[in-house]
Amino acid sequence: MNNWTPNRILALVLGIVFTLVGILGFFVTSTMTPNYLFGFGVDVIHNIIHLVIGLVGLAAALTASGVWSRRYNQVFGIIYFVLGIAGLIPALHFGMMGDMRLLGITFVNGADNVLHLVVGIVMIAVGFFVRGTDTGNDSYRPTPTA
Repeated sequence: MNNWTPNRILALVLGIVFTLVGILGFFVTSTMTPNYLFGFGVDVIHNIIHLVIGLVGLAAALTASGVWSRRYNQVFGIIYFVLGIAGLIPALHFGMMGDMRLLGITFVNGADNVLHLVVGIVMIAVGFFVRGTDTGNDSYRPTPTA
């Protein structure tokens, strides 16, 4: 595991952060009722999403060669960027009995939207434009020994 590219480092850092945020979120809300963690809106769905994305990031960063980390940054960068944009469109917030949720699924607030945009932009920039020593393919090829 000596091939620590910028993509791999970002996937590892975000994997750790998302996993911890997912776990900590359950301490402030254990129901679908929205609450706040460090000023960011969370609910059970939000926590589960963070846990899954965090664990996928850890898995991508800790694969034998780390080539999946680039794909992780690309895919989730696009997803986070789109969610950040969607969060800014009031028509996409709806729910039952005044409980406004993004796409009717999870609670987000302005801080979430800004963070989603920033994380998305960083992941897209690193995932698409920073290669480091990535091989560019998704298969592990061990280095031949003499």
